[in-house]
Amino acid sequence: MLKTRTGILLLAPAIVLMVALLVLPVGYLIRFSFYLGQTGVQTSGGFTFANYVRLFGDGFYLAILWKTLWVSFVVTVVSAITGYPLAHFMWKAAKRWRAPFTILVLSPLLVSIVISSYGWIVILGNNGVVNQLLQFLGLTTAPVKLMYTNFAIVVGLVHIVTPFMVLSILAALEKIDPLLNEAAATLGANRFRTLWHIILPLALPGIGAGTTIVFCLAISAYVTPAVMGGSGPNFITTLIYHQFVTLFNWPFGATVAAVLLAVALTVVFLYVRVLSRLGAAAPAAR
Repeated sequence: MLKTRTGILLLAPAIVLMVALLVLPVGYLIRFSFYLGQTGVQTSGGFTFANYVRLFGDGFYLAILWKTLWVSFVVTVVSAITGYPLAHFMWKAAKRWRAPFTILVLSPLLVSIVISSYGWIVILGNNGVVNQLLQFLGLTTAPVKLMYTNFAIVVGLVHIVTPFMVLSILAALEKIDPLLNEAAATLGANRFRTLWHIILPLALPGIGAGTTIVFCLAISAYVTPAVMGGSGPNFITTLIYHQFVTLFNWPFGATVAAVLLAVALTVVFLYVRVLSRLGAAAPAAR
């Protein structure tokens, strides 16, 4: 009983901050989604589901929601594919190289997201480095539209979120005993079989944590889609901004935000359940 009370007292400050800074503001925002109104906080009408009917009954909004989910999924997969080899390399590298590579991995986070996004415009624009190189090599005769596309959003987001993927996987790899490689080689396993049957299953918690973090960051990103995705609502977050700031339709903006929160929580919950089952099945398979 004493330990329970001590634990509650230790958690009390964090719980109070969580409720004050997250639960209450989000709850207050969700409350707006059940009102009608067009003038900011000035609402009219009582409790209604009209905003949700409008959202799910309009193909334009559903297309933006689907695009956001699809782009976030692609960003997560690309980050995992590029992040694991880098994390594995850092795990195997000599200790004197660990610090320089860590700084290199963290470098996207040391620069403002706005600056990074505009930097990609210099690279992917019609007169950017990529198009100039393609035309110099004779592969194209006119600029290829790379900016203000889904491709540009994916590139910009992968650049920003990959450090979270790498560090999560690296933390899991650090817990693996290096002698497992030698033991597997002694038993006749080559490098591929060692990686597939031993290293990857043991690194699964880090991969799961990294993909979860990356997906949440991608689906809630605003700056990169706003700068690299073109004008107008092209992502769920830019749609929310457009409703709040441009149209001053707070109830509908709150509705879109509530749906985004519900979708993100649902996807993460289902993903974590799948990972937990895979983690429980992995030891039995081995």
